[in-house]
Amino acid sequence: MIRASNKLIRYPFSATYVSGLFEHWQKNPQSVPEGWRQYFSEQINGGVGVQGTTSLNPLDHAKQIQLLYRTYYMFRMFFVCGHQLADLDPLNLPHTKEYGRVKGQRPEMTLDSFGFKKEELDIPIYFGNKDQRSFIYPFMEAKDEWTIREIYDRLSQIYTKKYGVEYIHMVSTEQKHWIEQEMDRIAQWKPSKETQTATWQRLARVDLFNEFLKNRFTTSKRFGIEGTDTLIVGLEALVDQCAQNKVEHIIVGMAHRGRLSTLANVFKKPLEIIFAEFQNKYSKEIEESWGNIGDVKYHLGVTRDQQFPDGHHIRMTMLPNPSHLEAVNPVVQGKTRALQDICGNKQHCLGIIIHGDAAMAGQGVVYESLQLENLNGYSNEGVIHVVVNNQIGFTTTPIDSRSGLYCTDVAKAIDVPIIHVNADDPDLVEEIFKIAVRFRQQFKKDIVIDLIGYRRYGHNEQDQPAFTQPQMYEIINKQKPVFQIYDQQLRKNGVITDDFANNEIKKLNNSLETAYKNIQKETFDKVHWVPKPWEKIQQVTKWGKVKDTGVALKDLLELNEKVNNLPAELTVHPQVKRIYEQRKQSIEQGKGIDFGTAEALAFGTLLHEGFSIRLSGQDCERGTFSQRHAVINDQKKDIKYYPLRNYIPAGGNNRFEVYNSPLSEYGVLGFEYGYSQSNPNVLTIWEGQFGDFANGAQIMIDNFITSGESKWNVPSGLVMMLPHGLDGQGPEHSSGRMERFLQLMDDDPNIVFQMKEQRIKRQILDSNFQVCVCSNPSNYFHSLRRQLRRDFRKPLILFNSKRLLKFSKATSEISHFLEGTRFHRLIPDSHEEIKAPKEIQKVVICYGQVYYDILQKRQDTKRNDVAILRVEQLAPFPYDHFRVIAQQYENAEFVFCQEEHQNSGGWQYLEPRIQNVLSLLHQQGKIKHQYLTFCGRRPSASTASGSPTVHKQELEKLLSILFQ
Repeated sequence: MIRASNKLIRYPFSATYVSGLFEHWQKNPQSVPEGWRQYFSEQINGGVGVQGTTSLNPLDHAKQIQLLYRTYYMFRMFFVCGHQLADLDPLNLPHTKEYGRVKGQRPEMTLDSFGFKKEELDIPIYFGNKDQRSFIYPFMEAKDEWTIREIYDRLSQIYTKKYGVEYIHMVSTEQKHWIEQEMDRIAQWKPSKETQTATWQRLARVDLFNEFLKNRFTTSKRFGIEGTDTLIVGLEALVDQCAQNKVEHIIVGMAHRGRLSTLANVFKKPLEIIFAEFQNKYSKEIEESWGNIGDVKYHLGVTRDQQFPDGHHIRMTMLPNPSHLEAVNPVVQGKTRALQDICGNKQHCLGIIIHGDAAMAGQGVVYESLQLENLNGYSNEGVIHVVVNNQIGFTTTPIDSRSGLYCTDVAKAIDVPIIHVNADDPDLVEEIFKIAVRFRQQFKKDIVIDLIGYRRYGHNEQDQPAFTQPQMYEIINKQKPVFQIYDQQLRKNGVITDDFANNEIKKLNNSLETAYKNIQKETFDKVHWVPKPWEKIQQVTKWGKVKDTGVALKDLLELNEKVNNLPAELTVHPQVKRIYEQRKQSIEQGKGIDFGTAEALAFGTLLHEGFSIRLSGQDCERGTFSQRHAVINDQKKDIKYYPLRNYIPAGGNNRFEVYNSPLSEYGVLGFEYGYSQSNPNVLTIWEGQFGDFANGAQIMIDNFITSGESKWNVPSGLVMMLPHGLDGQGPEHSSGRMERFLQLMDDDPNIVFQMKEQRIKRQILDSNFQVCVCSNPSNYFHSLRRQLRRDFRKPLILFNSKRLLKFSKATSEISHFLEGTRFHRLIPDSHEEIKAPKEIQKVVICYGQVYYDILQKRQDTKRNDVAILRVEQLAPFPYDHFRVIAQQYENAEFVFCQEEHQNSGGWQYLEPRIQNVLSLLHQQGKIKHQYLTFCGRRPSASTASGSPTVHKQELEKLLSILFQ
């Protein structure tokens, strides 16, 4: 018998090397490394070689050690490369680079390849006590001694099934051991007849549903799941496991492939509604709604409450999403986190993200989203990822779509297990999905399932895949559907009878036919099946009407005392301390209140009213421009202090959260959008480090934030803060690309001609979002408070001037924050030195920080016949308010001035709207001049000059032209 040590390094060594070390050890034990000293000592004392022998022949001993090391090497090879031995591909495609199979070549893992001789295979080896044996592999616990043959057979049994696990890259020994235990269990596991019958019924529903759609709607795109049908079986098993683990919310995000089958079979969306969508039958409610244009059937979302036999409920939500693959991923994570924050237990809310194989490897947002998982401000304590692996992306095979061996290689970056499984084994797929839930619940981290199957038809059902993959589709055309394979298997094994199977199939077909006939009836009105609305929007009337956003003076003073008096025991940086002292002083004196102070007042008063605030973005704790300091870092201790939490009643500190985000825009903005969907009583804010950083999240802006309510009836109150303004800092830090947002507005420029009253009622409610540029701190204060003081929610895009943050002239008095005050969509010229409205010769319409440049130029030129009108809410444009103000200047000409280039900024959006109002007033005889002229920088491909000198010259030129 050979006695092994659990301390052995899992690599082979040559006999010459080991015998040399042994000779040195015999002469002087201190001459060899400590690990080898311990090992040689154990071998001598334990009796190596022939039982009872204490003398050692160095060469024989070295050979025995070599045998042990080859054994450990065999273990190591199975740990690292065993997944490559698994039978994962239902099609058994050629092992070629075309299909992503030969990265590093498939390892040869035979007894011969490990160097074992026939006479060595049955030598018993002692691997230590139970704990030591378990450390090597869980099955080793069963007995003291193992032969090489027994070990190899057991490892082969585990690693050559229809699943393979990549886990050796993980850090945690406990988690790796858990995975090994599950692998060992599955190798011995056999499902019961009852389980297989239930699986057959699930698979039958999927197969017959797909077949029905194919035959009834032959010319429609449906992006069927055929080839990976077991996704549905796995998801249903996953939901059952979640119920056992008392999960309360499941949030699913997935692309179009298999979405209809998931909705029908997992979410139990009524078949009548699905069939109606194929025939473009919509409810009267949708047709009459304010702008709900809808979306294609395979983009829509649903919410369903499912009750289980034990009375447990799970609310299941499928998020709507666009065709931009993987874009929904961070939205799932954000919505899940919001629900977790509401219920107070992250394990009760589970996010599931279903990927495509090509998209998993190709889309950058996958990595951005994965990277969020272990971050304090974004963690869901585990998301289950499922890759529907068709082994092709549209017409592109792995040779052209990824560089790694698997499409899931990106997930190794976040230290999670990856389970590859053959989609044509329904029993195994169900069990793997259950394992995923148990792993997530126990270890609170992500897990990835790579469901490897194929795509029976083209990218959509009208596509011809044989154009580009003739050999692959020759194999697919010969492949039996998984339901046929499984059905024949169960009938053959006596698990189900022919009578049972035929009756079940008949009932399922009848239910499909009945649903189809129901939608042909004239009385059928398709119910709009969408995610359930918010349970409650908190409405407060403290300090006035809902739209009044001012606050009582005594409350502002109380906030000032509690927030701006920092604890004596806190070691604060002198400059930060000075900022808080200045804030306190400005509120006490009632003047000189800057933007940072106004923001703190808005946050504090909202918290006081019972709302919550979540602020996220790059460096947002301090603020890019050192303007916020919402979190103060002790200079001597590792302590973070949140001043605004001092104004929240005891126990409510979690209502104010500020998180520095990773260096990501697409992923983080998507997360915050998802968060904003779940709770309307949280002011959810994403701040860009600079406004132009929003470029990196344009997909999220276009397809979710600005259009999500119109397409899917999903409201959001998300606030995007974008630093904006031309300050001579170059093209990359000057513009938030305001023009792009304004182009996405659905505000009708011709509405002014339809106005019958002086005011447009609930204009913002009927728009898709808002764009504001606040030129003073008090309006900034009101814009934030207004977001939550309404009975509805709309996204708000705030373009915040960098220069005005600490500009002495851009401050407000305390009276502008008090009860009875509110947000000003337009600010008329109220300076006493200008002439009466009838004597004004020119009205300059502007927005943002250029107002102060225009004001200074007017003072320098002593032009008291020029009035300046500030637009604070650019979109939706305040037609009613502007009309009232403009008609006062009956003799003036109107000029629009912006600091941005003519093809940028607000001009292209505002010009037709302002012009329509002026034209109407001119027709009515109320003003003399009807045309609007432009004054600003000429069109440019770049947003701003990189030279401060050129910037000043351009600004001075446009101001000179303006006051000619």
